[in-house]
This record gives sequence, C-alpha cells and structure tokens, in this order.
Amino acid sequence: MSEQQKILEMIEKGQITAAEGMELLEALNETKEAEIVHQIETVTTRRKYKFLKVKVTSDNNSVNVNVNVPIRLLTTISEIADKMTNVVPADARREMEAKGIDISSIDFAKIIDEVINGTLDDPDIVDVEVWDESHNAMVKVRVYVD
Repeated sequence: MSEQQKILEMIEKGQITAAEGMELLEALNETKEAEIVHQIETVTTRRKYKFLKVKVTSDNNSVNVNVNVPIRLLTTISEIADKMTNVVPADARREMEAKGIDISSIDFAKIIDEVINGTLDDPDIVDVEVWDESHNAMVKVRVYVD
C-alpha cells in the first residue's frame, strides 16, 4: 500500500482531519521532489575519469616517475583491493605506522568504486612530500584521477 493510500485511509477512519491529510500529502510530495532533485544532481555531478595517475618527482630530478593506469583496469583491481594491504611488506608497514600512516584503515575498494562510478569528491587521492636524505631533495608523490 502506498503512503498516499495510508493517509486517505486515516482520513476515512477519522484518525486525522482532511486538512491534516492534505498537509501530509503535500509534505510527501515535497519529499519525493527533493529526492528526485538529489538523484538528478548526483547523476549530473558524476565525472568520467580516464586514468588513475601516480606522479613521483623530486626537486633535483633524481626521481621522476609517471604512471597512468586506465580506469577500466581498476575494475579488475577492485576485486583484489581488500587484499592490497597484505602486499605491503611488514617492515614497510611498521615504518609507515611509526610515521602515523595506518594503511589498514584505508578502504581501497571504496575508493576504487568511487573512481569507477565518478562519484569521488576530490580527484586528488594522495599527496605526500618527503625529504630524501641520500639525494638532498624533496620527493613528492601524487596519486590522482584525471
């Protein structure tokens, strides 16, 4: 039974007045209109990303890496996304945790899903700057979609 029919039955049974029923029906219509507007806004704000990009650069050009992964490939990766943290070596994970980075709390599958669906709020996924003592240079890592 629809919400409108329930309201009409309540009026018929004398549980609410006709005026109260009219207010409920109007509120129901406004709610449905707001839901439709929200759905339209969601569809129109979706982005069509083509690549997941990883850029690593340094001040003195000792490190320069550009990786472009087609978004279509992410559909395959999303199936194994939950296991990605297991691939990181334990010593690297401990070192990251010592610096306040807990990769086990990152939901890679959700990020990949948002990228594929075009609903990712910010195309910049990760920005990291780190000082490389051996090369005396600032190294920048940027992971984003474009």
